[in-house]
Amino acid sequence: MHILLTLFLALAFATNAFSQSAETRAQFYGQEPTPPPTPAEVRAKHLWELPPFDPDFAVDLGWHSRNMREGWTRCDGPTGTIQAEFAESGAYFGAWGAYNFTDRVNRQWRFQDTRFYAGFAMDFLNAGDFGPVTIDLSWTYNHYLDHQTDDAGELGITFAFNQLYQKDRWLATASLGLNHNYDDEETWIDLAGRLTCLLDISGRKSIVTTFHLYWGDTAKLQDITNQHVNGNAFYAVVIQTEFDWHLTDHLSLSPYLALSSAPDRRARHAAKDAPMDSSALLWAGIRLGWQF
Repeated sequence: MHILLTLFLALAFATNAFSQSAETRAQFYGQEPTPPPTPAEVRAKHLWELPPFDPDFAVDLGWHSRNMREGWTRCDGPTGTIQAEFAESGAYFGAWGAYNFTDRVNRQWRFQDTRFYAGFAMDFLNAGDFGPVTIDLSWTYNHYLDHQTDDAGELGITFAFNQLYQKDRWLATASLGLNHNYDDEETWIDLAGRLTCLLDISGRKSIVTTFHLYWGDTAKLQDITNQHVNGNAFYAVVIQTEFDWHLTDHLSLSPYLALSSAPDRRARHAAKDAPMDSSALLWAGIRLGWQF
């Protein structure tokens, strides 16, 4: 009987000890309890944990009635474009090419020009009245297959204001791009606005109108006007309206209509006298995009 009583008390004591908290058990056995992690340790844990690898890949095919760049004509005949881009955690890189379907500029059935680019975009969600703001740092290399002496690199920084106005189905955004061609020592600015109107609740169909105003320094103006204009100027304005239709979660179709002109009188005269008129143009196209 004495042995049974001893076993019963020992079992009750052990059960009570292990049912207590870790701190109580530590105090009973003369050990210091493990302190909870400090806020700094919690932040460090999250800091060193790598985010999941979930890249985005996009491909865009386009047909255009003419090849335009910054409101000026690169080819005044039908042109196809292809673009591929890979993006992950703000970093991105890609390639773009314009394929000439005509005998303009002696580059029929070949790529007229190509661009290789890379960059990093940083999002700032708490920007007050400007809404979410994105700062995009980019590098672009322009390569011309038949005129490699024109190859040049560019550096750019773009400030995008992603929610200047939003109400019901309307969304207005804006951006300011500063660019510098470090091979030809040219600098230009791209001031842009974008107005989106959703046509259905799902957001799969929308009308998007964009506006671009381009300003260039003396070197930029002399380059695009074949040395006809000295001094800086607003050399192009482009307005484009497109119907953006997301056919599926990964496939989109976007026909568009665009108009361009040269605000500055000197640039406008130079554009009109150029071999391929860029003074006041109306052109159209369609793009098909995949995103994974």
